[in-house]
Amino acid sequence: MFRKASALLLVFAFAACLLVSCGSEPASPSLPSPSEGAESVSSDGSSAGYVIDLPGESSTVSESVPPVESSETSSEVVSYPDPVFPGGQLETPVNPEDDAPVQIYALSQTEKDVLLTYGDIDPADPETAEALQEIQSLLDGYGKRVSFCAYALDGSRAVTYNCEEKYFSACTVKAGFLLYCCLAIEQGLASKDEVMYYQEKYYHKGSGKIKDSPYGTPYTLEYLIKECLRISDNVAYEMLSAYFGHTGYNEMIDTLGLERLRLGSSIWSYNMTARDLAIIWRELYFYFQTDTDMANLYYNSCTNTPFNYATVYLKEKYSHKSGDNFGKNAVYNDGAIVWADRPYVIAILNASEGEPEDEALVGGIVKCINDALMK
Repeated sequence: MFRKASALLLVFAFAACLLVSCGSEPASPSLPSPSEGAESVSSDGSSAGYVIDLPGESSTVSESVPPVESSETSSEVVSYPDPVFPGGQLETPVNPEDDAPVQIYALSQTEKDVLLTYGDIDPADPETAEALQEIQSLLDGYGKRVSFCAYALDGSRAVTYNCEEKYFSACTVKAGFLLYCCLAIEQGLASKDEVMYYQEKYYHKGSGKIKDSPYGTPYTLEYLIKECLRISDNVAYEMLSAYFGHTGYNEMIDTLGLERLRLGSSIWSYNMTARDLAIIWRELYFYFQTDTDMANLYYNSCTNTPFNYATVYLKEKYSHKSGDNFGKNAVYNDGAIVWADRPYVIAILNASEGEPEDEALVGGIVKCINDALMK
């Protein structure tokens, strides 16, 4: 009798479980709230105030972008499907030099460790001669590898020093890649409102704020571009590189004749020259003249930004992308447009780790070039 009663109890319990299970709805996965850790903080400590504005209720977004649980059960890290960049043919604006007296592609290193001047720079002019001597003295007393190229954007003059020596690019290579991103968005190959989610695979040490955000924080492509330019955010660069890939960028770079700046498995270039970087900034100068939304976004995000190597030495506006690195590939680099009465591009590559004497060298060179050679 006891066995029959026990069996009946088990049957009733099983039936009750089935009824409860059938009457409940499965819990749907939900995205992290956009407000949790999504707000960026600028270098001066103020809130940037913008990441994204996700439409609709969170349940609607969850259905369209469901999170996938991580295999690491002890971790709260989740991964999200990345949006797919459709790609397509990009119209690359290549600006010919036409009849410019000085051709930027013709600048070359005919002699090592010698200042070279071009165009209407007159080395016999007393003020010019003094500036050249001051720059040479700075270089002679320095003791580390350095290279630079300054080129007037009207093609009238230039001054170079070891302009074809190769250096590790550090973050200066971002300038050309972000030009490609902006052009692709502008030409309809992508949308600036496309959303990506910060994930563990995008973590990158070094500059930037996004690395400190919770995994799963959403960001638009527009925001990633702005942060990559404004404070050189490395995670933003990793995410943009993952979305856009390198094929279209490399095609653009080939069109510009800058094969040394091609990207492969690495997001950095190990063969950049000062002339290469000056050519990129010449293209950016003409891009800014188009006055499109993306061109204005680029300009406003890179002009007189924090961590600017030369602003303290100049009164003019300075649109730039700097880059430094420590250890094996130590560099202290900058590429820029100086918005003087006669605008010019300048690129300085320096094999050092950015010690105070390196900052003084870069600043001193920029000031001499600006005040006496490129006006």
